[in-house]
Amino acid sequence: MEVQLKNDLKDFYATYHDQIFDKRFNSPYPIRRKVHRDIYDSILKHIKPGMKVLDAGCGEGVLSILMAKKGAIVTGVDFSLPNIESAIEKAKKLDIEKGLLTFQVGDAENLPFDTNSFDCVVSNHVLEHLPDFDKGLQEIYRVTKKHAIIAVPTCLNPCSWALLGGDTYWKVSKRTIYAVPFGILRVLWALITRQIGVNEGYAGKKNLIHIFRFPWVSKQSIRKVGFNVVDYEAQSLAFPYINANLNNLRNSYFFRNLGIGTVYVLNK
Repeated sequence: MEVQLKNDLKDFYATYHDQIFDKRFNSPYPIRRKVHRDIYDSILKHIKPGMKVLDAGCGEGVLSILMAKKGAIVTGVDFSLPNIESAIEKAKKLDIEKGLLTFQVGDAENLPFDTNSFDCVVSNHVLEHLPDFDKGLQEIYRVTKKHAIIAVPTCLNPCSWALLGGDTYWKVSKRTIYAVPFGILRVLWALITRQIGVNEGYAGKKNLIHIFRFPWVSKQSIRKVGFNVVDYEAQSLAFPYINANLNNLRNSYFFRNLGIGTVYVLNK
């Protein structure tokens, strides 16, 4: 069963086109656009010019392109050929210095690079999709010389509750009235039964893995592979359905565990 699930996931993602630019980065819904730009900004502030960076699970290349624009030398890798083809085409239309950005197909669980190949490895909302979360972490640890920035969704944010309750957080629908309460119940049940988090499914398919983890579970996995957690914070403290947030509290002791995603700054 486990092998079949892994094969099904690989088959799906090999041909899946995420369309991140249109759906998220340039979303017509202000809340969704704001949340995703906050997510990218939470990573970009740690990227320096000249840094050799791997974007593991780059999708359409949004983050890769933004890092290259900052002067980093970026390699974007994704399991999906359509995503990589789209990333290459979008990069061609932008004014990016030659030699700063390349894309290729690759598996985040078996990265096609030598040990210690990069100054920093970035993984933004990718590990939660993998058949083996820990294997993805181990590969990041292997190919980075020193630094990594890992972001994963968490289940302690109201926007997460809306998603886990079967709704979107960026627009009101017929499901809105019960989505957040149902999402909270799912999180409470996962907490009581000591699960790692709550699986949302992905792209309308409940059999696809997309787990919103408890923050302490993610930290345990990160430390288990050998990383030191230098810092972490909430990526966005947004509220569902209304264009409001508490982002000024993202790095506070309490609220940094309550983002729609958590970004971890790591060293070997």
